[in-house]
Amino acid sequence: MNNISKLFFIITLAAALGACKGNNVTSTPDVVKFNSSTLYPEGVGWDATNKRFLVTSIRKGEIGSVKDDGSYWVFAKDSRMVSSVGIKIDEMRDRVLVCNSDPGAAEKSSPATTGKLAALAVFQLSTGRLIKYVDLAKGLDGGHFCNDIAIDKDGTAYITDSFSPIIYKVDVNYESSVLINDKTFSGKSFNLNGIVVKDDYLIVDKMNSGQLFKIPKNNPGAFTEVKLKKKIFGADGLIWGIDGSLNVIANNNAHVGVPASTATNAVIKLSSNDNWASASVIGEADTGDVFATTGTLRNKQIYVMHAMLHILFNPKTKKHLEQFNIVKYNP
Repeated sequence: MNNISKLFFIITLAAALGACKGNNVTSTPDVVKFNSSTLYPEGVGWDATNKRFLVTSIRKGEIGSVKDDGSYWVFAKDSRMVSSVGIKIDEMRDRVLVCNSDPGAAEKSSPATTGKLAALAVFQLSTGRLIKYVDLAKGLDGGHFCNDIAIDKDGTAYITDSFSPIIYKVDVNYESSVLINDKTFSGKSFNLNGIVVKDDYLIVDKMNSGQLFKIPKNNPGAFTEVKLKKKIFGADGLIWGIDGSLNVIANNNAHVGVPASTATNAVIKLSSNDNWASASVIGEADTGDVFATTGTLRNKQIYVMHAMLHILFNPKTKKHLEQFNIVKYNP
């Protein structure tokens, strides 16, 4: 090989190695830290197209964009938003679905909305423009709290209400209905919370009792409890793993009715060999006392929001937080 050929070979090899390094999809940060004073973000979603996280805010009601470098800016907002809670990104339809509620700790909390608000706001993913606002609880009695969202393949959204024993259904034309209203899902403080969809069924968790339920979409009244050896008190967000596992994000929060002696702070990985009639714990990653709430998949890896809501809801808090973390976990 002459000198020119050797030089060409070296340049080509270097370029190839650089390309491989640049295309390494597993190279993602362990922690993304970002600053936004008193934000207290509950929900998180990964926008793969724009390479950013979208986060909600219990305190401000806005939806924010977070880059890996920690930069934060407001992606979307609406005057009716009090506390933005669960969030789901629907890239196929250029949408972002967000729950609007009022747990009483927002800048815009009021007696008219505290514990009564359950609405779905839909924004355009590419622009942040509001597409539709759906009042889920209109005409329904009792307390209400729109918490988490699951989106089916056809675009149908399923939404939990933590203050009423209800799961809502919203189709792609934004017609809303009650999928199920059953007293089994009643209780003190926060009840139904995380929700995921798969094939012909939903799985939801009930935060204060630590239970999981499997609900057939076409026959919701035939729901069953997923049998667990140990209840997962404080169960919050749910997220499917790429291996078919179900990951439960649990936080120890006595203020929502979870017994402090039995709750845990962890991402708990479950598997099932009977199509979720029962499930077993196959992994667990401790989160610490950070009020971890919800998670999202990024490059097949689980990222979890450290919402720090125990600081927000503590009446003794004198100084509120300015920095928040989104953290990678491998239970």
